Amino acid sequence: MGDDKDGSLLQLSQQHRASIVSQLVNISSEGNQKEHTKFLAFVKRLQCLHLVGSELRRQTINAYEGRYVALSYTWNPSKYESPEFGSYAVENWDDEFTNPSPVRNCALDRVLQYMRYTEIRLLWIDRHCIRQETCDIDDCARHSRCIEKRDAIQAMDLVYQLSEHPVALLGRPVKNGAELHLLNQVLSGNLVHGDREFRLSTATNVHLARKALLILSEIIQDSWWCRAWTFQENYRAGTKMQLLIRHDLSLEPQKRRYSVFGEIPGELCIPSITFSTQATRLCLALRRLAELPRLDTKRVEGVLRAAGRYKLMVHGSSPMTPIVIADIEARGLSKPWDRLAIVANCCQYSLRLDGGALSRRGRSPSLSVLAMCLLNGEILDNSNNMATANKLKTSEFLDRFIFRGFRAPEDDTRQLTFNKGCRLTNVELTAAGIATRGHLWKLGRVINTARFRRQLPWIDEPRGRLTLGERKRLLQLVFCLSDSGYRLLADRIDEYLAIDAVNANEDYRSFTEMYLHRMATELAAAICAGRQLRLGSISDGSQRPAPYRAIFIWSDHADDGSVPPAGFAFTSAWQREVGSQKHDANDIDRHVSLEVVNGTLKSRGVPQLRVRRWLLGMCFFDGCPRIEVTFPWPRALEGIEP
Repeated sequence: MGDDKDGSLLQLSQQHRASIVSQLVNISSEGNQKEHTKFLAFVKRLQCLHLVGSELRRQTINAYEGRYVALSYTWNPSKYESPEFGSYAVENWDDEFTNPSPVRNCALDRVLQYMRYTEIRLLWIDRHCIRQETCDIDDCARHSRCIEKRDAIQAMDLVYQLSEHPVALLGRPVKNGAELHLLNQVLSGNLVHGDREFRLSTATNVHLARKALLILSEIIQDSWWCRAWTFQENYRAGTKMQLLIRHDLSLEPQKRRYSVFGEIPGELCIPSITFSTQATRLCLALRRLAELPRLDTKRVEGVLRAAGRYKLMVHGSSPMTPIVIADIEARGLSKPWDRLAIVANCCQYSLRLDGGALSRRGRSPSLSVLAMCLLNGEILDNSNNMATANKLKTSEFLDRFIFRGFRAPEDDTRQLTFNKGCRLTNVELTAAGIATRGHLWKLGRVINTARFRRQLPWIDEPRGRLTLGERKRLLQLVFCLSDSGYRLLADRIDEYLAIDAVNANEDYRSFTEMYLHRMATELAAAICAGRQLRLGSISDGSQRPAPYRAIFIWSDHADDGSVPPAGFAFTSAWQREVGSQKHDANDIDRHVSLEVVNGTLKSRGVPQLRVRRWLLGMCFFDGCPRIEVTFPWPRALEGIEP
């Protein structure tokens, strides 16, 4: 099956003679699923190279403890690089003899110079540190070398994540002093003002900004920005990745006058995050101009696609998944099915799909990526949105219909990281929709905290992770709940305050403990602001009354004590699987808290839920089993049939 990333959902339905929903269900079947385990033997016995004369000799290290440079580069030379190779010899895998390295000389020259400058002895480079001699069958299970290579590639992103010195080689050099000066102005941030609403600074005219855009556009034409595997390497290396850009030695005195380029002779050494941040700021400022020439508009989009800083581009209520997938999809990849592994690594999915098995069965690569996203808990907006999706590509559908109403706690400075954990657990794709497990709450009484007394209660021995003001406001809530007859919930919050005081100086012992603390601080802030809260009781489908066990921050207008129309909330929390001494589970902590519409019990007694909005609050569900619920497919997807 060839790459179908550019096909519309209707075309994919017609091509496979099946509805999109039925294809997603078939693709996601258990026979196609694999745990996304990374075998730690590869990184704990990481093959690295050290230079002896002109020979690169092998040395095994534990990547969790050793210092090494992880090289990110493209195997094929750019138009600015010489393709010559053979100046260096590399020790063989199975004996001490050496053979000429097929890696081009200029790439090894540059990284070895960087290593000398940073005083790092060891180099990791995929061409020589992963066995390459395998058969042509992608998922071969017969040959030990094929299995070894596949396990290595599966864990390769950890090599860049664990390295303290990941470095990327860019081919396009800085040509003259004018370009060097202009690049310094971009990277220093002087061309743009603002933290979120970016504008050209008063000292920057449009002509200068367009010249700066041009050099950025030329830099990102380099093949390193255009490959999916190097995207993964840059993404997983994070803030540690350094970009090397060559320059003529005659520019060395000028370069030393600037603080952003380092001191490696003949090279600009730029933190990737600095390049990404300042390039994004400039492009977003240029986007605001009313009459930007069409060519420059295209350049802006190209720079943002190649080097955009997600923190500046993605709204704080949105997940990063759609833009990550779109950026991976936009890059070159010789084997389309590799996209599954790259997406799983970048999005930190604990469950992946078997590309080899799906390929042999003639399944769609792009629908397989979507199915994998949903199996790993990404939330679709399945509200009554009647928009059509026939003409959308799969990645466009995800971008259009993914839920974008997350709300991190107000004191959370890493909103996108919070959003990354907002995922469902134990997901199964069915004809009826996305099945998952969690707790369903029936929403009841509203409490108007604006009516709380201004005088806060006295606390004899103020201690704990919570501040004194937070503890007092939560104690006010305890008194209110107790006076209203909701003793179970009052007692549970009071117990939490007592436990918090005891654990004042200890680290969090679990994700649940950490999450409960964050929700407690959010509740306290809501009380301080006089906001409304709404109580919730476990909904099990029976008509029996149940005590309140949850309290959510509410925003609808209602008087104290009133009960608005029936509503429901769905919550789910799951501590990540840490793996074992032999493998990394590639998992994250998950937390979902949604107001949902229509919690009515349907066929098989399974609630059918449609998303309304995100809720923050404290829930005490111990002793209450998780139940199965189904989030029906978005109506736009249900109607796509051949």
